[in-house]
Amino acid sequence: MPPLLDITGLEKHFGGVVALAGVDLHIDAGEILGIIGPNGSGKTTLFNVVTGAHSPTAGTVRWLGEDITGKPAHVVAKKGIGRTFQQAMAFPALAVRENVRIACQHNHDRVGEFSDPDRVLEFVGLRGLAEETASNLGFGNLRRLGLAIALGGQPRLLLADEPAAGLNDNETAELATLVRSVAARGITVAVIDHDMKMMMTLCDRLIVLDFGFKIAEGPPAAVRADRKVLEVYLGENFELAGG
Repeated sequence: MPPLLDITGLEKHFGGVVALAGVDLHIDAGEILGIIGPNGSGKTTLFNVVTGAHSPTAGTVRWLGEDITGKPAHVVAKKGIGRTFQQAMAFPALAVRENVRIACQHNHDRVGEFSDPDRVLEFVGLRGLAEETASNLGFGNLRRLGLAIALGGQPRLLLADEPAAGLNDNETAELATLVRSVAARGITVAVIDHDMKMMMTLCDRLIVLDFGFKIAEGPPAAVRADRKVLEVYLGENFELAGG
């Protein structure tokens, strides 16, 4: 079966800064893919290029075999690629339900499990806060709202950018369970995060970026043992139990 998303030779330059340096990668339907690496390695830039926030300098992005390289963000979203962001991207003055309702209306032509705002909120654990103003939510619930907004767009592929950032251990464990539930509903997931304990146990496959280059790829156990990954990112004394 061909990949859901297929990226070839992807480059992104910002003036003299090379954020992506010819990255090749694919995302298979049904998997939870993890993308890890030091700060500044190109992870978020990769998501930005795929989703149309940035145009690539070179390379191609194919979705179900179709070339979507450089397509505008709204076109990419309509095709079934959704994302969350490092920062909360809700309308702060609106109620939680209203935020999700707007997302559901954006892709109203695709009817599915998450086309109803209340079902989305039930799924992410925010049904009881549906009438709360988004600006009043705590940090963990803002993360859940970001996920709800992304799911309201009926994605086939969800790109989650550092969803566990700022969460405590219990919140991170709950988030990982939620991501698994997303995948169990047939939505393919790609996750960027620095919480290695979560990533090593959550993801089916890991890709490691460093200075815009892909330096490793494979099952978590193999990546964890990779000498170059230990050198540039995890550290020689990395222990899973310690995160």
